[in-house]
Amino acid sequence: MKDKVLFIFPGKSAFINKDIGILSRRYDVITPDHTWENKKSTPLNFLKQLLFLIRNLKGSKAVFVMFGGYWSLLPALSGRFTGIPVYIIPGGTDCVSFPSLGYGSLRKPLMRTFIKWSFSLCTELLPVHQSLVMSDYDYHPGSDYRKQGFMYFFPKLRTPYRVIHNGFDPEFFKGDPGAKKAGSFIAVAPVGNMMRVRVKGVDLVIGLARRFPHCSFTIVGVSGEVSAQLGPLPSNLRLLEWLPQEKFIGLLEESLYVLQLSISEGFPNALCEAMLCHCIPIGSSVGPIPDIIGDTGYLIDKPDQDYLSSRIGEILAADPTTRRRMGSEARERVASLFHINRREKAFLDLLETP
Repeated sequence: MKDKVLFIFPGKSAFINKDIGILSRRYDVITPDHTWENKKSTPLNFLKQLLFLIRNLKGSKAVFVMFGGYWSLLPALSGRFTGIPVYIIPGGTDCVSFPSLGYGSLRKPLMRTFIKWSFSLCTELLPVHQSLVMSDYDYHPGSDYRKQGFMYFFPKLRTPYRVIHNGFDPEFFKGDPGAKKAGSFIAVAPVGNMMRVRVKGVDLVIGLARRFPHCSFTIVGVSGEVSAQLGPLPSNLRLLEWLPQEKFIGLLEESLYVLQLSISEGFPNALCEAMLCHCIPIGSSVGPIPDIIGDTGYLIDKPDQDYLSSRIGEILAADPTTRRRMGSEARERVASLFHINRREKAFLDLLETP
């Protein structure tokens, strides 16, 4: 029989399913059947989670929790009582605070307290990038803090941590570099409310579509409700909701550039997936994005529409040979530095080392 591990999360997503898949190759992974996405259900979710832990914690080799939040406290506390290791994976919003933008779990006093307690009680923290531990922040001029990261907001935290980057499968995300369409841009942004339009840089992409009518722009992940609120959009821009992975990869294959213009990011999965499909990356200089892109693409230093448009004009002027080389180098960088096998090995080393 396989050893058992528990995996707890606030809501399902592709990258959470990927981690569950990685662990399932070696372990029997038990997950709860409830999510924490409906705030009104939070009190009931505590009861459901308590029952889940009572039923499943005994005999478990470890507990993994994705993100710090209300859902991470009981597992961390349970680990202290039982001696079972509890690993929390800080992934982004649980490590930042942008009150003026209405973004970041740490801007909310109650949520911040739950995260602080959880991070203090758990066995080890497994942030997906070093920038989530502590990093300078100067991208957005109106930022409330000049630093971000859980060690900045919790300077007395003594819980050990190790960085384990997200991982990606180059054999799954691939495409014909000859299928690229000239002047085509894609952005992937989970946008379910108007606040995230700004946080994810969707407003900047819309502005680019208006200024470059000869180019095509696609944004994947925008809800129908938000799309309806954005008003008349230029004809060279299409907004799509989430797509099956086969269709998504098809869009990446035909897109020449990928835009990641977020004000804050933990570790943007879609950026890496696009780079594996030979998309030339253009990203804001925040969090892990400079580390992911390296010298295979372009960094944007501030969320200013005039400045961004000037940079895009320069980027579009690059010759075809340079574009092909950059697309190839972008794929090679992600395949080399952020291969899914690296994350799998890190998880196994964590669980198998005495």
